[in-house]
Amino acid sequence: MLRSCLNLTQKLTFTVLLCLVVFCFSCEKPDTAPPRPRPQQTGRTGAIKKEAAIDFNTAVAVLETEKGSIEISFFNQEAPKTVTNFTQKVIGKLYDGASFHRVERESLIQTGSRFQSIETLPLEISDHKHVRGAIAMAKEEGASVSDASEFYICLRDLPDLDGGYTVFGKVIKGIEITDRIAQGDKITKATIRTAP
Repeated sequence: MLRSCLNLTQKLTFTVLLCLVVFCFSCEKPDTAPPRPRPQQTGRTGAIKKEAAIDFNTAVAVLETEKGSIEISFFNQEAPKTVTNFTQKVIGKLYDGASFHRVERESLIQTGSRFQSIETLPLEISDHKHVRGAIAMAKEEGASVSDASEFYICLRDLPDLDGGYTVFGKVIKGIEITDRIAQGDKITKATIRTAP
């Protein structure tokens, strides 16, 4: 009986030792090479790369729609806050996917950010008129501020609106596309082109 216990103990010890040997040989050897030095930073650290400034005198907004592309130039001298706000929203892709929710045939088409906005802008009234192709910010009737998201494009001259809204740009290419926009059509993509 003692002999069988010893055999069992010997077998168990041999099995444990065998497992330890297999485990030790199966482990990878640690990398003995010294760690590579990290590249040294030169110049100022923590500096944030600035985006290139937009030259609003030559910048063009391109609204790609389901009916074609509409290109817009800006009246930055007369409406700098509105133009800056509009371009920031374009760069932030807030108009991508926005629907033309108001279409008044032979009058105007209106769209805005697909996100609900309660932002407003000061009115920047100028001598620019509501002529065919003019772009202006929408506002509530009688309000003293513009909506910061909603804008409309005039399909014909609308002199009754002159002096009450911020006209901040005009269509320079694709005016025929504006005539074909139907309610529910979308801006598939809006971009700012800075090079002529």
